[in-house]
Amino acid sequence: MIDARETRIVLDIDRCISCHACDVACYESHSNKCNLTRAKFDIIADLPLHCKHCTEPSCVEACPAEALLRREDGLVYHNSFRCIGCLSCTYACPFGVLKAVRVRHIVSKCDLCFDRLDEGREPRCVETCTSGALSYIPITDEDERERDRVDGRIKAKPWRR
Repeated sequence: MIDARETRIVLDIDRCISCHACDVACYESHSNKCNLTRAKFDIIADLPLHCKHCTEPSCVEACPAEALLRREDGLVYHNSFRCIGCLSCTYACPFGVLKAVRVRHIVSKCDLCFDRLDEGREPRCVETCTSGALSYIPITDEDERERDRVDGRIKAKPWRR
């Protein structure tokens, strides 16, 4: 079993070609519901956004129906049967990765394909990524782990820092 507290999905924006293969994999594996959010930057880029599974998730605290909970392995899980569609979690998320599905009046959220994590496999979006832009990697920087700054980490042009 992979511990969600020790790994993250990282996006290399230089390799993303906006093919939406990650969206399709998510949609097909979650009973025709896409839990992946997209970040659109005008006409320049359309990038996948994943839940960061924060150490202290504000979305969990904001949910009045207790539809979101943080598991022992660090995964923030969304129970769609308990969700009342109030959108409190979407406003509380500092990364904007939660989105409302208006047809069903519930919120969808990346669950890192927890069924695959329990088997020791990678999330479907990472496995399906045709350009290799998505990777599921362990957190290696001790400073980031201690300060919990890894939640917002995106790998992009390291030479421009």
